[in-house]
Amino acid sequence: MQTTHQILISDDYIAESQRLSIAQNRTLRLLYQTWWMRWVPRLGLLAMIIFCLFWSLTSAAWVLSAFVVLSFAGEFYGRRSLAKARGRVRAKGTTTTVTITTEGVDIVGAHGNSHLKWTALLPPAIYPNGVLLKLSRISTLWLPDSALVQGSVGDVRHLLATNIEALTAKGS
Repeated sequence: MQTTHQILISDDYIAESQRLSIAQNRTLRLLYQTWWMRWVPRLGLLAMIIFCLFWSLTSAAWVLSAFVVLSFAGEFYGRRSLAKARGRVRAKGTTTTVTITTEGVDIVGAHGNSHLKWTALLPPAIYPNGVLLKLSRISTLWLPDSALVQGSVGDVRHLLATNIEALTAKGS
């Protein structure tokens, strides 16, 4: 059994891949994708500013106000650094072919070729519209179902489930 994805590395693909990779890391997900991690502390700081102004502690209110401004600057810097990372992708505009077989995963791109045996992969994240292969803790490969040119969606999931289950059963 063999499946093939042909992925055009576009800005949209890179953004989606980055979003899904961040969603797999608990800390990064809290920092970048959880709204209440940014707004609850800001509301707490705002309450403390009001308290300080009520008790005529203006210097403390100014310091807390600076922290609120810094929280917005930090959010802006985080979004900017993610955008800069998307801009530094060398393979942008090229097509990468990913073939999944019973022996492993073959990746052929503009900057090189790779063959990964199943033992090199971590358990993938399966989404309704594709699969996120985890090459390591920080390196992932997004395979959207729309990029599938050979095989079926069921074949991809079957190959992944069969081979990853076999690895986890051996490791236990």
